[in-house]
Amino acid sequence: MSIQQFREFLNSHQLKYQTICYSPAYTAQELTRYKQALGMELIEAVLVKIDEQKIAIVLVPASLRINVESLQKSLNANKTRLLNQKEFENLFPDCEFGTLPPYSELYDIEVFWGQDLAKNQEVAYYVYSYAHLVRMKYSDFENFLNPQNKIPFLTRAKYRAEIAAVIPKNARHELDKHEYCFLGVSLENDSFSIAKLVGITDWISKQFKKCTVLIGDSIHRITLQINQGLQEEHALNKALFLGREYVEKAREVFENYTDTCLFNVIFCSEVQKSEDYFNYYEQLQNFISQDENFANSVKSSAKEFVLRQFDNNTENFDHYVELSSGYLLEELAVFACLFKEGLFVMFYPGSLDMLQEITEGHYPGAPDCLQKIIYVSLRLKRK
Repeated sequence: MSIQQFREFLNSHQLKYQTICYSPAYTAQELTRYKQALGMELIEAVLVKIDEQKIAIVLVPASLRINVESLQKSLNANKTRLLNQKEFENLFPDCEFGTLPPYSELYDIEVFWGQDLAKNQEVAYYVYSYAHLVRMKYSDFENFLNPQNKIPFLTRAKYRAEIAAVIPKNARHELDKHEYCFLGVSLENDSFSIAKLVGITDWISKQFKKCTVLIGDSIHRITLQINQGLQEEHALNKALFLGREYVEKAREVFENYTDTCLFNVIFCSEVQKSEDYFNYYEQLQNFISQDENFANSVKSSAKEFVLRQFDNNTENFDHYVELSSGYLLEELAVFACLFKEGLFVMFYPGSLDMLQEITEGHYPGAPDCLQKIIYVSLRLKRK
């Protein structure tokens, strides 16, 4: 069946929907980024084999993995397993793996409905390839499928988070003494796709009672100025929008852990209005003018970021390095504010070189609270 025939199928049932078709010019990396941005509303039709006899579809959020033992118990089966990519392609050669339309009517396959789906206002799913996306209201989707096979089964994170490094190193054994922490979130960053966020929050929820999630909205304006060439006002408005959009998509993830850990969301744009922020930012500006080593390190880190996007002969290259340097100072000033509020442990899936150097004691003249932060770098592995 072609995408046009699939549209005709939806139209014949008078369904309201939207389709997004990505042109062949989009790269696999770009398509992956759009896929990750959909959050928990993106669903996937997973093929399972029951007792090595019957093949069925199980609908779940694409950001989660099925707990096979739990599914098997719900199905009252002796053995249940997920079909692998080769088996999928043998059955559906016209579909990319993971893009089977979630309709039993098309293939005469029984569909089992995961309980996690009902939390969505909308659903989205890929059809035949990752170049074709369909979106519709959840209520319309459910009414049309009229699922008789709603079953409770457990899901789990697709990614497992683990500690890559604790800085300073001697603070690693102190982590269990802390009940509160904060997680830094960079917008439009692959490390914070909803699937990876599930893995991060799952790990944090087992270690801490409360986690403040810091959304880097206002500072993301600088990344947009550099990468997209936007003017500052336009970049700020877009960054603020992206921050709130991300929180809406991530809200369900945070709410899943209310019994074990309270996740509280704050925005950089809120922190940057405080008197403490201005004081710390001024301290950092003064310090960069007084300490040549610190100034050189900030510039080196900023230049390294810009070089990921452009070569050093690019017009406005020096201006972009200056903007990136400002980003680092703003970010550090925000971190200092959170430390002052009693959040001494920071988590981030990746490296923050400037913060690492400060916490390692390279710059004794830096604000004292930044030197005392316990910075934990996380590593994410696919399960």
